[in-house]
Amino acid sequence: MLINGLTDTSISANDRGLHYGDGVFETVRRHRGHLPFLQRHLARLTASCERLAIPLDLTLLQQELSALLSQAPPDAIIKIVITRGSGGRGYRPPRESAETLRLLQVHPLPAALRVDPPRETQHGVRVRLCHHTLSTNPATAGLKHLNRLDQVLASNEIAGYSDSDLDQGFDEGLMMTADGDVVEGIRSNLFIVREGEVLTPDLVRAGVAGIVRGFLLERLPAEGLKVTECRPGMNELTAAEEVFLCNSVFGVWPVIKLVENATVHSWSIGPVARKAIELYQTTLTAHDNSLQV
Repeated sequence: MLINGLTDTSISANDRGLHYGDGVFETVRRHRGHLPFLQRHLARLTASCERLAIPLDLTLLQQELSALLSQAPPDAIIKIVITRGSGGRGYRPPRESAETLRLLQVHPLPAALRVDPPRETQHGVRVRLCHHTLSTNPATAGLKHLNRLDQVLASNEIAGYSDSDLDQGFDEGLMMTADGDVVEGIRSNLFIVREGEVLTPDLVRAGVAGIVRGFLLERLPAEGLKVTECRPGMNELTAAEEVFLCNSVFGVWPVIKLVENATVHSWSIGPVARKAIELYQTTLTAHDNSLQV
């Protein structure tokens, strides 16, 4: 682990990321020595820091990332955390800018993703509609900020859960706002297909603007598909012909079953989900013949 370019395992007890969640992060998949979506991650990281007025030396960060990758396995998860740095007690940032904290970590690639194709991609996933709702705030909507308590609490609802209709539990949970908008998965973005049109929540009030979500918003129209950002509710979701989830680590997961309290909704893996899987896999493996750091 690198902290501001130095090998270390501890941060200041006064760090504002620890006290207030005053920071942002990125979770980047490394595949066979490459980071296929790195430029998208860095662009989002830069934009997020600008929105929060957190100074970021992107050149320095990239140098530190190169140093980390030189000793990392070719298949791994790289986490980048940026905080405003250390400050005194109180919410207001220090008048004199503290040194921004840059934390870089390497994590093992989950075993499920070492199988090609992964079970979830090939056979689909089972999800649960979470009771815990997402907080709404247009000022922070779209950001991958460090305030993840909604996701932590929602994760408790699917961890180790077993239902009579789903003995194997759930792979993911879907989250809504308190007023009924379906927004995203706990760790993924949502797409639904209705009457040939691809719909995805607009993230104006809540949610994370995911890397693969943005990638698919660009690429699916080039495949002749109409893609619309909207504010779907449960009626739109349950009437869908296809449902799939995505993030930059696992790629695209078709949803085959959703448990909503005592009701079970089911879907087949459809052509749009398969196309999204193909687009992700093609980008992931584009550099396989020229492996580099």
